[in-house]
Amino acid sequence: MNPVSRRGIRILASLAVLAAMAAGGTSVAVGRTAHIGASAASGCADPDNYPAQRDPSNPLDLPTPPGADPLTGANFFIAGPAHGAAASTIASLIGIDPKSLPDSVSWAQFQQQHAAAIAANPQAALLAKIADEPEANRFSLYSEGGGPGAIYGQVHKIVCDNLAADPGTIPIFTTFFLYQAGYCETKHEILAHRGTFERQIDEMARGIDRRPAVMLLELDAVGASMCMQQNGALPYWEGDMSYEIDKLAALPHTVIYMEAGYADGNSPRYTARVLNAVGINKIRGFWTNDTHEDWTINEVHWGERVSQLTHGADFIVNTATNGQGPLVPAHRVHDGNEVLCNAPDRGTGPLPQVNPGFADVDAFLWTAPPGNSSGSCNGGPPSGTFWPAKAESMAALANARLGPGFPSQPY
Repeated sequence: MNPVSRRGIRILASLAVLAAMAAGGTSVAVGRTAHIGASAASGCADPDNYPAQRDPSNPLDLPTPPGADPLTGANFFIAGPAHGAAASTIASLIGIDPKSLPDSVSWAQFQQQHAAAIAANPQAALLAKIADEPEANRFSLYSEGGGPGAIYGQVHKIVCDNLAADPGTIPIFTTFFLYQAGYCETKHEILAHRGTFERQIDEMARGIDRRPAVMLLELDAVGASMCMQQNGALPYWEGDMSYEIDKLAALPHTVIYMEAGYADGNSPRYTARVLNAVGINKIRGFWTNDTHEDWTINEVHWGERVSQLTHGADFIVNTATNGQGPLVPAHRVHDGNEVLCNAPDRGTGPLPQVNPGFADVDAFLWTAPPGNSSGSCNGGPPSGTFWPAKAESMAALANARLGPGFPSQPY
């Protein structure tokens, strides 16, 4: 199914749900209605009343067994205007305070109610391209300050509050807990922070518990790890990754991918060696292009080689910001293979899609909202902050092109 028709079906389904709610006076959600039915009593959009046992043929507990790709048929979470990066910005642009909106207002509902105002505002119309798509939520060492109980509280907020805008859907979670002391950590730094790291992972696992989730672990975990091979800290770094994999793989309804880096970074052989060392065989596979904007087809071909070296692990490619490919600097030896910090004139890439047509690729996903700042460079706000001007530019240059030699597909 092409992305345009998928978005249309989602909107129609959401409107049907709203009609059912109005007619029956009860809470109804697309998909796993048996689980969501208890939400009123629990006060949580996604109460933890899923089966305790994992079904390997259907780990996400989908209404219809997915077949070979566990993501097939998954209805991914789309953020509403109360919390969504693009959706809340759109609300502000048309004169509505997103903080005044209930968590339960869906993007589809808001978009229908304010269609004329959104269409009349060029900035809002551009940002709707981003708001239409599933939004990943990140848990990190900085969430709610990161202290005892903070990570559990952040997980609870997402599943019980934010998910009220799209109940019954599958959330996509990314994590960033490894870099407790900054990039290129030493053995001493890794061991000194191990207790905090493990506590935060334990809290996240306890918060998710039996709920289904697609989990994309640890931005730059492998991609930026080469320097730790050089300083002797890599085995300890791998130990932390193994701990996170083991803890989350023990949950009954998670589908997990470990970050593997990028095609314009480390070699497939180095990448596969680290992935095998941390237990890639215990999870579904790996994900690529997380902090880069490399062409999708390059990531697919590189990932296929990594897959061969990891005994057939499947993978996901992040396509959130690579619609124009990477911005290659003039002096690659000195400045790196691509400009990584708020590179100008980039565009959103191929739309999120399960089974995109490559044997080892489970999905193309947007693993962070397009428009998130890469840091205080090129005029950007702090890293991770949604930057509307950047998002609008990326939406204006949106292109589903896979790479050089493939047809341009602006959308």
